[in-house]
Amino acid sequence: MGRLLIGGLIVAIVAALLFYFYSSGYRAQIDQQTQQVSQLNDQLLKLQSENEQLKAQLSKVQNEQSILAAQNEEMRKAIAEFKATGKMPVIPPPAK
Repeated sequence: MGRLLIGGLIVAIVAALLFYFYSSGYRAQIDQQTQQVSQLNDQLLKLQSENEQLKAQLSKVQNEQSILAAQNEEMRKAIAEFKATGKMPVIPPPAK
Protein backbone atom coordinates (compact mmCIF):
# COMPACT_ATOMS: atom_id res chain seq x y z
CA MET A 1 0.00 0.00 0.00
CA GLY A 2 2.87 2.33 0.82
CA ARG A 3 4.53 1.67 -2.53
CA LEU A 4 1.30 2.43 -4.34
CA LEU A 5 0.89 5.68 -2.44
CA ILE A 6 4.51 6.74 -3.10
CA GLY A 7 4.21 5.74 -6.78
CA GLY A 8 1.01 7.79 -7.14
CA LEU A 9 2.67 10.74 -5.42
CA ILE A 10 5.66 10.57 -7.77
CA VAL A 11 3.38 10.37 -10.82
CA ALA A 12 1.40 13.37 -9.53
CA ILE A 13 4.61 15.38 -8.95
CA VAL A 14 5.90 14.55 -12.46
CA ALA A 15 2.53 15.48 -13.97
CA ALA A 16 2.51 18.75 -12.00
CA LEU A 17 6.04 19.60 -13.21
CA LEU A 18 5.15 18.80 -16.82
CA PHE A 19 2.01 20.92 -16.57
CA TYR A 20 4.00 23.79 -15.02
CA PHE A 21 6.66 23.78 -17.76
CA TYR A 22 4.04 23.49 -20.48
CA SER A 23 1.96 26.32 -19.08
CA SER A 24 4.98 28.61 -18.59
CA GLY A 25 6.02 28.02 -22.21
CA TYR A 26 2.48 28.67 -23.33
CA ARG A 27 2.34 31.91 -21.31
CA ALA A 28 5.65 33.03 -22.85
CA GLN A 29 4.27 32.34 -26.32
CA ILE A 30 1.08 34.30 -25.54
CA ASP A 31 3.14 37.23 -24.23
CA GLN A 32 5.29 37.19 -27.35
CA GLN A 33 2.22 37.15 -29.61
CA THR A 34 0.64 39.98 -27.63
CA GLN A 35 3.80 42.05 -28.03
CA GLN A 36 3.91 41.29 -31.75
CA VAL A 37 0.26 42.31 -32.16
CA SER A 38 0.98 45.55 -30.31
CA GLN A 39 3.94 46.29 -32.58
CA LEU A 40 1.88 45.56 -35.68
CA ASN A 41 -0.91 47.85 -34.45
CA ASP A 42 1.62 50.64 -33.88
CA GLN A 43 3.02 50.07 -37.36
CA LEU A 44 -0.51 50.11 -38.82
CA LEU A 45 -1.29 53.44 -37.16
CA LYS A 46 1.98 54.88 -38.47
CA LEU A 47 1.22 53.67 -42.00
CA GLN A 48 -2.32 55.05 -41.85
CA SER A 49 -0.97 58.43 -40.78
CA GLU A 50 1.59 58.35 -43.58
CA ASN A 51 -1.16 57.36 -46.02
CA GLU A 52 -3.24 60.40 -45.01
CA GLN A 53 -0.22 62.67 -45.50
CA LEU A 54 0.47 61.17 -48.91
CA LYS A 55 -3.17 61.60 -49.91
CA ALA A 56 -3.01 65.28 -48.93
CA GLN A 57 0.21 65.74 -50.91
CA LEU A 58 -1.30 63.94 -53.90
CA SER A 59 -4.31 66.22 -53.76
CA LYS A 60 -2.01 69.26 -53.82
CA VAL A 61 -0.09 67.85 -56.78
CA GLN A 62 -3.28 67.05 -58.68
CA ASN A 63 -4.60 70.55 -58.00
CA GLU A 64 -1.34 72.06 -59.27
CA GLN A 65 -1.52 69.79 -62.31
CA SER A 66 -5.01 71.02 -63.18
CA ILE A 67 -3.88 74.64 -62.73
CA LEU A 68 -0.90 74.07 -65.01
CA ALA A 69 -3.09 72.32 -67.59
CA ALA A 70 -5.46 75.32 -67.59
CA GLN A 71 -2.53 77.74 -67.97
CA ASN A 72 -1.12 75.60 -70.76
CA GLU A 73 -4.47 75.73 -72.57
CA GLU A 74 -4.57 79.53 -72.19
CA MET A 75 -1.05 79.75 -73.63
CA ARG A 76 -2.04 77.57 -76.59
CA LYS A 77 -5.02 79.81 -77.27
CA ALA A 78 -2.81 82.89 -77.01
CA ILE A 79 -0.27 81.41 -79.43
CA ALA A 80 -3.02 80.51 -81.87
CA GLU A 81 -4.44 84.04 -81.58
CA PHE A 82 -0.98 85.54 -82.14
CA LYS A 83 -0.45 83.40 -85.22
CA ALA A 84 -3.86 84.38 -86.57
CA THR A 85 -3.74 88.13 -85.85
CA GLY A 86 -0.04 88.93 -85.49
CA LYS A 87 -0.77 90.86 -82.30
CA MET A 88 0.14 89.88 -78.77
CA PRO A 89 -3.01 88.85 -76.90
CA VAL A 90 -3.65 90.05 -73.39
CA ILE A 91 -2.86 87.17 -71.08
CA PRO A 92 -4.05 87.42 -67.49
CA PRO A 93 -1.35 86.74 -64.91
CA PRO A 94 -1.37 83.22 -63.55
CA ALA A 95 -3.27 82.63 -60.35
CA LYS A 96 -1.19 81.60 -57.36
